[in-house]
Amino acid sequence: MTLTRRQFATRTAAAAISAALHPLDHTRGVHGGEGKSVERVVTKVAVDDVLAFKALQERFADDYPGLQLGVVDVDGPQVLSSDRGGMKVCWIYRGSGEMFLPQGYRTQESGSQPLPSDYQPEPLDRAFADLLHVLQTGLPSVSAAAAGHVESILRRWRGDMFLGDFPAELWSLEHVPRPWSTDGQVEAALVALFGKYRHVGYSTKQVDSFEPVSAGDQLIVCGAEQLRVRGRFRCLTLEKLDRTTSHISAARRLDYLIDTAGGCSFDFDPFRRLPLTWYLDHPGQRGDGVNFVNSHVVHIPQELSSTHFHLPRPAIGGLPQTEMYLVLDPASRALATHGRVASILVFPDLPDVRRYEQLALASGDLVYIPPGVGHRGLDVFVNVLTVPGFKPHNEFYIDQDIRDRTGGRVPYNENGLARKNYGRLEDLF
Repeated sequence: MTLTRRQFATRTAAAAISAALHPLDHTRGVHGGEGKSVERVVTKVAVDDVLAFKALQERFADDYPGLQLGVVDVDGPQVLSSDRGGMKVCWIYRGSGEMFLPQGYRTQESGSQPLPSDYQPEPLDRAFADLLHVLQTGLPSVSAAAAGHVESILRRWRGDMFLGDFPAELWSLEHVPRPWSTDGQVEAALVALFGKYRHVGYSTKQVDSFEPVSAGDQLIVCGAEQLRVRGRFRCLTLEKLDRTTSHISAARRLDYLIDTAGGCSFDFDPFRRLPLTWYLDHPGQRGDGVNFVNSHVVHIPQELSSTHFHLPRPAIGGLPQTEMYLVLDPASRALATHGRVASILVFPDLPDVRRYEQLALASGDLVYIPPGVGHRGLDVFVNVLTVPGFKPHNEFYIDQDIRDRTGGRVPYNENGLARKNYGRLEDLF
């Protein structure tokens, strides 16, 4: 069951009172007998802890050869560049500053706030405009499950302009059974979007200038490129050593991205913005394609967070999916915490859902969650980083099994019971 905003507000107030009377137990210790310990499976470090982070870097390098995890400090004027000539993605997790963007810079940002006035939306491609017209007039033929995603794309169409990108909507559409429309022409138009979305929705900068960046924002530098920055901020970085070009622009700033329905925060006064999501060339695509990491910045309330895991052997092939929680300070985006304490539940030994641990989280923490490990974020503002990305058809929801197999003695989300999307848990391992 999905909570309404009014229901969420009511339960939030009640939960705040309950939390004051019955604080969450954040002590270490796995419950439910013998088995894998959290310490051997899930790694939690403070990114600022040099020795602990180095150990995590080494583990990551073993798990994903060809990818390099790192940290960048900016203190004053500085130039960001790749370490080894690859595609380097930087996620700011503390502080703020500015980056220099030149005249002619192109970006598909646009959403919660308009881009600065010195950006000019590019003219709408005529063939793409024809597709949009087919979708607009044929919307009544689109299935109920697909309609919201199509409407979200159409909302970016404003007369002779189209603003921003929509890979997140296509990723969601990929999970809806086909046909998406009872009208063959509309169905063909929806399929055609997969070949168009990387080439539309751009705006071009008209002047040289520095622009603000802050916690949660994403910066990219590739090959021999250099990016001028200034200010005081710290970034977690990930570099793909064999990639010398980027498939997206150098900046993805949260202020210029829309709140996207779905995932962990689908009916909260939401903050769920996707600096980097999964890119599909066509419906049903297998393997990883250009994807080597995703970034979802999301404020996760416990009421709407479902316990889930990712398959060690993905159904669509490619690399196994590891998830990392880079914890942000909610005050950096003026988000209310309602007096709650951020944490994460982890289930290190699936399919044995009796075994779990609750870990307290603080700004600057990084939690490394391998494939096959159940997890559920609680009341946390986090940049969810997933390598090689949020692969389609690779997320399995286990709250119903937690309740049924433990008699409700292990924490689960009542609102997530209906999300179970598999038969028998043991058959997935």
